[in-house]
Amino acid sequence: MTPTAIPPRKAPADEPPALVFVESNTTGTGMIALDSAREAGLRPVLLTADPARYQGLDATGATVVRCDTNTFAELAAAVHALPGDLAGVTTTSDFYVALAAELAASLGLPGNPPDAVRACRDKARTRELLREAGLPQPRFAAVCTPEATAAAVVSVGLPCVVKPVGGSGSELVRLCGAVEQAEQAVRAILGVTTNVRGQRVEPVALVEAFLDGPEFSVEMFSRGGEACCVGVTRKSVTSGDHCVETRHIYPAPVPEADHAWLADYAGRVLGVLGITTGPTHLEVRLTSRGPELVEINPRLAGGMIPELVRLADGRDLLRGQLDAATGRSVDLSAVRRRCAGVAFLLPPGPGTVVRVTGVEDAEALPGVVRVIVGATPGRSVRSARDAYDRLGSVIACGADAAEVDAVLDKAIGLIGIELAS
Repeated sequence: MTPTAIPPRKAPADEPPALVFVESNTTGTGMIALDSAREAGLRPVLLTADPARYQGLDATGATVVRCDTNTFAELAAAVHALPGDLAGVTTTSDFYVALAAELAASLGLPGNPPDAVRACRDKARTRELLREAGLPQPRFAAVCTPEATAAAVVSVGLPCVVKPVGGSGSELVRLCGAVEQAEQAVRAILGVTTNVRGQRVEPVALVEAFLDGPEFSVEMFSRGGEACCVGVTRKSVTSGDHCVETRHIYPAPVPEADHAWLADYAGRVLGVLGITTGPTHLEVRLTSRGPELVEINPRLAGGMIPELVRLADGRDLLRGQLDAATGRSVDLSAVRRRCAGVAFLLPPGPGTVVRVTGVEDAEALPGVVRVIVGATPGRSVRSARDAYDRLGSVIACGADAAEVDAVLDKAIGLIGIELAS
């Protein structure tokens, strides 16, 4: 799709050039990114359909422009009406990476080719391109009806993973051990017509072979079409039907040969998909056959991983994203070598939160950097099915992964979440 052209801008104002954000994520780096833009000498502008979605937005001092952010023409008109110079366009939201790339391309600003971003966001298209290139990945089949599920399962084998082609946060992702489970999962996916941002959802589900092996994420950063590996994160997920991420450790304690293997594979994936600029987050399992892609995200990692990188290495990936989006030089030099990790608080079951205990004790532990709890009394919770069910997190630092794991274990053990049925 060729981006709609936007007329050339005039730039009279004496204020800093604007960095436009097309929406934002609602946790993690969302509001931090707006602050970081201002600290970088830029004027942060948030285009949003609903400013009330963002807690802490007023404190960022960002210019807020309300418009239909699901429509390119509305975004283009909003940007063209902005006063002053425009430095770049970016986003911290999964749901808007393609629109942001299209907008940047239409303005001749730095960014990834829109088709490359769309290929990353469409998990079925990602699989097709990797298959054409001959890169290792799980067996897969795309299905558009529940009736096609059985044949898909036969082609990929059991157990299998069923997922939406454009989801986020592991929502509606399910590990299935039987055809009946897979059909149920496909029906759930095809029953959703719009996502949480009101965008149309493709009526397609992916059925993939389950990859057996440890899971990692490879944090990559591209400049001028050249991709470098920032580092590798060890990921832990829940067992059972719903694979919810419970812990990240950075850098992953893996042999150098495995690190190089993962980094090389990630670089080849980016080359196939056509990513040229900024951060990408690839989730990969290291199988007996080698690295195989779980999924790719054309954005910074979520799950507090950029903060772990900052704590462990001193590298600011969020600032790197903003610099890349505005055509500035990007410095990703490591200034220290430590280890950092995050463990997530999960509901002990379904119910209503009565109280949370032990937070101050956990905060007082040596090595604990931060404890965040979102499990406020009165909140209804369920057993965790995706990332949106997590109730908080503990971040810790240490000399190595073993030390960080021990601190996180102790801190999580001190925090109690009491529920009423």
